[in-house]
Amino acid sequence: MAILCERCKREIFRTFKCNYCGRNLCRNCVKSSKRKSKTVKLVICKDCWSEMPKRKAYKSDRETVA
Repeated sequence: MAILCERCKREIFRTFKCNYCGRNLCRNCVKSSKRKSKTVKLVICKDCWSEMPKRKAYKSDRETVA
């Protein structure tokens, strides 16, 4: 059973969860991702990248926006 991307509504088989809005995304909707530590991976979607407080939180390795 396939899952739908919550941003573009495309059928996907592997999801990435945005740490800033919580949506399940496909690879095309992910703007950037990086490893904070060995077990924690930060993912930001294209919509959250356009909001400056969320982008600053991503660049400073914070998981949530204050």
